[in-house]
Amino acid sequence: QPSSGCCAIPLQGITRAVGWQLSEGIVSGVRGANMSIEENKEIVRRYQEAYNKQDYDALAEIVAPDVLTPNMISTMPRGLEGAKLVHQKTLLGMPDYHTTIEDLIAEGNRVVARVTITGTHTGDFYGIPATGRRINVSAIYIVRIANGKIVEHWGEENGVTVLRQLGFKIKLEPMEEQS
Repeated sequence: QPSSGCCAIPLQGITRAVGWQLSEGIVSGVRGANMSIEENKEIVRRYQEAYNKQDYDALAEIVAPDVLTPNMISTMPRGLEGAKLVHQKTLLGMPDYHTTIEDLIAEGNRVVARVTITGTHTGDFYGIPATGRRINVSAIYIVRIANGKIVEHWGEENGVTVLRQLGFKIKLEPMEEQS
């Protein structure tokens, strides 16, 4: 089985070693998956559409309740319920928050999405009072799909760019030493 991180070795190069079969874009033997790459991409499209429409019932159909989200805000609950709370809190500060998929790249049971995130800062955004400014940032996320559901999600956004677009100057200061 692959590790929980993103595959660094091309799938075709390891299929014989672990007994996977790759046939016409369908991967079998991957943690119970038996879906085509295009089906996995469609799950990601449905996922993004559900988030953009705040359709939390649709999310529950395509995201596992115990989805692993290692890069999520540490003070939030884990799993799908925590991810929904993060999204709801984000919408308090940016009601028009929207994510557009620019590219989808898939291999096996993983899909990478390069996205553009936009929104207007009209309310409290994680403790930052409204500035009225718009954000437009690029981000990437990687999901792992099993049995037709997203079971892992790694997101990478550029928080420094968001703060700059909200009108904040970034001042570099040495960090206090941690014991």
